[in-house]
Amino acid sequence: MELLSVQIDGRDYSLEVRRANQSAAQSVKLLVPTFLVSDIGFHIARVCIESIKRFTRCEHEIWVIDNNSPEEHYRKLLDIDGINLVRNTCEPVNPRVPLPKKKGLLGLLGKKEAPSQGIDGSYANAIALEIGMRLINPDTLTVLALHSDTLVTKEGWLEYLRSKMNDRVRAVGCFRDNIRINALHISGLLFDFQLYKRLGVSMLPNIRQRLNEGLPEYDVGDAVSYCFEKNGYSLYGCVNTHNDTKVIEWVATGSVYDVPVVRVFNDQREVVFLHLGRGTRKVAGQYNKEGRLLAEEWVDYAEGIIGVWPGDPLR
Repeated sequence: MELLSVQIDGRDYSLEVRRANQSAAQSVKLLVPTFLVSDIGFHIARVCIESIKRFTRCEHEIWVIDNNSPEEHYRKLLDIDGINLVRNTCEPVNPRVPLPKKKGLLGLLGKKEAPSQGIDGSYANAIALEIGMRLINPDTLTVLALHSDTLVTKEGWLEYLRSKMNDRVRAVGCFRDNIRINALHISGLLFDFQLYKRLGVSMLPNIRQRLNEGLPEYDVGDAVSYCFEKNGYSLYGCVNTHNDTKVIEWVATGSVYDVPVVRVFNDQREVVFLHLGRGTRKVAGQYNKEGRLLAEEWVDYAEGIIGVWPGDPLR
């Protein structure tokens, strides 16, 4: 284990780094931030990681960056083989967001809550991604940022994303966040890492323009889309059920992919990527919208997908 420190947004972060493998600059570096507050949260991250290991054949590295999870949940990540694991032991709190007041008498006295990443999860997510990018091979060509509540479902998925990049298209997203600046969503975003560095892009969000009043409001990772396009480069968004509900018809009723989550397709109309959505709120028991897959259901479903071997029928 290495003990390191990096500075991001004016603050030093202390890291515990366990490297399982390091590969050439040509390999895709997959960055998966985690913040585990429950057993089911760990299992959501676990099935994400295992699906990557199960269906990814091209050269890659998996980097899991844990954001100061409680020890009892973090330690479970140590049992997952074949990943580079980073533990950030400092709470990633947005300095631009005021802390809420305590409830009751202490609040009336002006006392504030203890600093917690819960006040701005987007900022914490951005810090984890920035940490990951400071630890990978600096000559890396492409990085793929992922949410832990995602699942890859077919061999060739990563090659498919890479095939959409060309001289002008330097970022590929599994879907777009169709609010604010219509950016490629950070839950599955492949981008040119060298261009990212050359343009001085940051993962930090600009919600309520707290980061920069001169720029539009955007969320974590959206600056990739904004800065790339501003400098004359193009983006590619995959066909998916979030941005185009008509393509839900591509999934046969009763098939293994007939589930109420975001489904992403390749050019053969095959489902290659899934996103649960609202994963943090579902793990915390704060989201139970009727008709949406819950956290426990997602893990059971994902384990079934991962257990399907090549050649087995998926439809």
